[in-house]
Amino acid sequence: MKKLVIFLFLLANGTLLAQMITAPTSLTFEANAINVDPGNFVVNWVNNTEQILVSVSLDYHSGARLSFLTTTGLSLNTGYTTWSSVSSIVFFGTRDNINTALAAMTLSMGSIKTAVRINIEVSNYDANYKYNPINKHFYKYVSSSAITYPNAKSGAAAQGSFKGKTPYLVTITSQSEQDFINTNITGSNIWIALSDAGTTIDGTWKIDAGPELGTTIKTQNGPTAGNIAGQYNNWCDGEPNGANHSEDYAVAKWNGNTCWNDLSATNSGGVSGYIVEISADFPAGSDYTGVYSSYIVHNNDMAFTLSSGNTLSTAIVSNKSNAFGGLQINDGHTYTVNSATTLNTNKLVLSGTGKIVFTDATSKWTPGTSAASNTFTHTPSTNSNPTYWSASTVWPPPPSNPDGFNGGVNSAHYSPWLNSYQAWSAGIADYNQWIVLNYNIPAYITGIQTQGRQNMAQWVTTAKIEVSIDGVTWKIVKENATMNSDSTTIINVLFPNVEYGQYVRVTPTGYYGHPSMRMGLLIKQ
Repeated sequence: MKKLVIFLFLLANGTLLAQMITAPTSLTFEANAINVDPGNFVVNWVNNTEQILVSVSLDYHSGARLSFLTTTGLSLNTGYTTWSSVSSIVFFGTRDNINTALAAMTLSMGSIKTAVRINIEVSNYDANYKYNPINKHFYKYVSSSAITYPNAKSGAAAQGSFKGKTPYLVTITSQSEQDFINTNITGSNIWIALSDAGTTIDGTWKIDAGPELGTTIKTQNGPTAGNIAGQYNNWCDGEPNGANHSEDYAVAKWNGNTCWNDLSATNSGGVSGYIVEISADFPAGSDYTGVYSSYIVHNNDMAFTLSSGNTLSTAIVSNKSNAFGGLQINDGHTYTVNSATTLNTNKLVLSGTGKIVFTDATSKWTPGTSAASNTFTHTPSTNSNPTYWSASTVWPPPPSNPDGFNGGVNSAHYSPWLNSYQAWSAGIADYNQWIVLNYNIPAYITGIQTQGRQNMAQWVTTAKIEVSIDGVTWKIVKENATMNSDSTTIINVLFPNVEYGQYVRVTPTGYYGHPSMRMGLLIKQ
């Protein structure tokens, strides 16, 4: 009977358990590497007959490109024309054909060494929606000749919920978004959510829908007059020009071009339709449903310069988040440390003619040390897609069935994140029990934060702490580390040195009441 119950549980939850992506491990590639194997992403999907939408894109790089050598049974999404030498691609097909293509995917590096982040997102394919891998939004073109602006706005809002999100009339807020629409939407004179109606001063244009609703982008008519810094404007020559609120609404792709024009709400002559936009932040507070994502960062152990500069900004530094571990100044680049500035990084690598310049005696470089400053805490309350937590045992002890992760009120012994409603409690009260927390990818970890059990006097007083890159080979970083003395206080347990790893294992060597704890990782920003 027990086996039957387990089978029925797995059957009922099969879709939830199976829809996910397995990422490869981080690798190292040199500049100018051609068609190297970046490791295999594997899409886990229950049904091999469903059409799945896949987006693959690159970040952090300088001239890196992906190529897909096997594409049998797959189709490029609208706006994409080639499988070779791309930095972004969207396609669809069935699970096995997708995995065959991903296994044959190759990576070519640019002329300077950088980190390369490969992103992948998958979801059920819907031919009505186009996916933009840059902002992660979906777009649907609705052809409706001579529709008015009010009807277009209400029509967009009336579209059904998609991926768990509410639809709205499109808001174009960047050049990359405009480029995507120009490439993927065939219609001309398309209503967008932009209006200066209802404003005291004609020419004060505000976004009229979606998460940016009410944002002012310009304060005066004319293509550049009154444009607000940091807000995207893309008006055609001489536009907007409606005086005294005679033309209060905007269309994109005016007369087949790539710019905007202003029209009256009912001036629908030549209007071909409107665009519905779906974004994960509308409404805010939760992500898409049914969209699964993963990524891997190659050359992840340090940051690399993309150009000369004097700040560690993402514009001039690839993989800025790992600059703490090291900074490679590439051939031909100069990194300048400004006055009264300290560069905090474990190592410097000068490649070719790359050099570092200290402006004066107040410009400094110092190796990184363990501290809680400039860190964030990784303490996830989920444990699927990906799996973050594992433990030797969970209460209650055998022969009873242990609690599952994130259990309810009566089964809460596997809720190990900080400030959870209970804690992880070992299934056996001895010194052979352990809990592991891992991050998405290897990173620089400066220590852990720990806390006792919420609703009972149980906590870990001392513990052995180990770090691992792969979850197989472990390095002991602290023996008998001092930890908690009550149920609620969060304490920092800093490592002697910052450790590059992905997994942290904590084995209690002393406890009060029972080995129970909550924890998080302190990861360098």
